[in-house]
Amino acid sequence: MNGVEELVRDALREQAAAQRSGAPRMAERVLAAHRRRVRRRVGAAAAAVAAVVGLAFWGPLPGGPAPSAGIRPSAPEISAHPDQSPPRDVIAAGNVVMAAYVQAEQVDLGGAKGGEWRRTYWLLDPDSQTYEKDERWSEVAVFPGARRAVVLERELPTRRIGVLDLRTREVERWIELDGDERQGVAGLALSADGASLLATTYRDDPDRLEPFTGDNGKVDLMPPRTSARTGFWVVDVASGRGSWSEVEVPTVEDPVMPGISAVNARQDFAFTRDGRAVKGGLVTEARREFHDLRGRPVEPPAGEAHWEWSVDAGLSPDGGRVAGPFAGVSRKTSSWILDARTGKQLAEIPGQQLVAWAGKDQLVAWDMSKGSTSEYATRLVLVTIGSDRTVPLSGPRSGKGDDKGRWEPLFVPR
Repeated sequence: MNGVEELVRDALREQAAAQRSGAPRMAERVLAAHRRRVRRRVGAAAAAVAAVVGLAFWGPLPGGPAPSAGIRPSAPEISAHPDQSPPRDVIAAGNVVMAAYVQAEQVDLGGAKGGEWRRTYWLLDPDSQTYEKDERWSEVAVFPGARRAVVLERELPTRRIGVLDLRTREVERWIELDGDERQGVAGLALSADGASLLATTYRDDPDRLEPFTGDNGKVDLMPPRTSARTGFWVVDVASGRGSWSEVEVPTVEDPVMPGISAVNARQDFAFTRDGRAVKGGLVTEARREFHDLRGRPVEPPAGEAHWEWSVDAGLSPDGGRVAGPFAGVSRKTSSWILDARTGKQLAEIPGQQLVAWAGKDQLVAWDMSKGSTSEYATRLVLVTIGSDRTVPLSGPRSGKGDDKGRWEPLFVPR
């Protein structure tokens, strides 16, 4: 057995042991640093890691064969490609699969027109298990199982939502929404079971950028200081019927910039875990807001009071823990796992940003590559609560924070 195989096998063996024990390592020191979330080359050795992980621990993926009766696949099931960034072949770990990834670039439209953020998606083909570019869509949300998605066309806001077959790349049907200028859709989110769709509405394109002249005379493109968000549609996916609710944009009391929004120009809503309420992020110390399905403010549902909108992983599968912010106490890059009800710090685990829960005690995270000095040169890894080991899932992104080729993953349950 060569050195690479030993490294991968040791890492996976330790993660499996940690999963069985169920005893997370408690954080021993108080929070010393909190870093803001980063707006989100491996050679022959990495290729060898990909071969070992991908072949020995591959699990059934959308469109693939199910395991034989009575045979339990290895846990965690991993499809990793540490030699690929962005990835060409499917990335998956435990209960989740990367159904797509997206790249965003700032486009200058010239002069007073300002600019816009323009996203391009690469969607997973369920048959070939590879990512294929699809430039038609400005927004994509993928259903659990990664066989269908809901999509928005390029011009935002829009009045129709497509239901896309990821195998054929054809729109099965369009969900048409009526209403006035307040009710155009520019954001998408699905409920945990995929039965309901939450469509955030805006008066204007939330990806629009305005020219801003700094003190040095340089003109930059910046998001507007006030958000054009108006509310949300809750739509039954099967029937296409929905209802719209208005939600007023909260503002910040700032004498220097009166009327500035307490949310980003694009701040889409999402369903709570039980699907009975809607949650959204705030850029103020309050950090979060909750509404019922008719847009009325409500208290946080059980277990969601400490949800942090800038951390994609969110609640654990059992709802008892929540992925927290950057920690950086016992190691250079790490994050907190919090008690979902109390907010207490339960464990400090490897990972600069926690992206998705892959199982009871496993998460997919962005983390700095070994030996890297740039906080932007991160790769996807699998981490386990109670273990310091990480398993690489992708190659590293560029070390330049403004690189147009930086990509962000979209994970869904498989």
